[in-house]
Formats: sequence, C-alpha cells, structure tokens
Amino acid sequence: MDNTLVFKISDENDFSKLNSAQSVRNFIADLTDIDNNTINLLKDKFVAFDKIIYQNKGSFVIVYNYDFDENLNIVPTLQEAYDFIDMEEIERQLEL
Repeated sequence: MDNTLVFKISDENDFSKLNSAQSVRNFIADLTDIDNNTINLLKDKFVAFDKIIYQNKGSFVIVYNYDFDENLNIVPTLQEAYDFIDMEEIERQLEL
C-alpha cells in the first residue's frame, strides 16, 4: 500500500526518514510496546487525529492488544490493520 504509513511509538522514534512528498492517506499506529499509562495520555490525541484523517477520506488504525476507546479502530495485529484499511478503501471506491 503506497498510501499507507505505519509508525511505531516508542522511546526511540525517528521520523527523519519520512518523505513529506509521499501521498499518505492511511495511517497505522503500532502501539504494541506502549504501556497503559502512556496510552491513556495519548488517547485524546488519537481521537482528534482519527477525525482529521477520516475527513480527508483516509483511515487510521491502531495496533494494540485491547480496545481502549470505542471510537477508534483498534486491532491486535499489523496484518489486521492492513486488512481493515483494504476494506475501507473498497467501501470508499464503492461509495458505501
């Protein structure tokens, strides 16, 4: 998926390799290495980010081992996140 960016939040984030010219519409946040306290601190920011992505006809999926917010798309594996985005892309193409 050329228009999907996967980012992992950790202590050693390095966003210097991101290409700002990329046409990115879909985002996957891998939070598998984050503790619950950090998740709670970031939750509101993820909800706001999700709304912006949705308005721009994109998808935002979080990979985490449990559902911490009913308004967010949270799945347990990276493969399921890609599958979720594929399904939303199909729905957008069919204008469902």
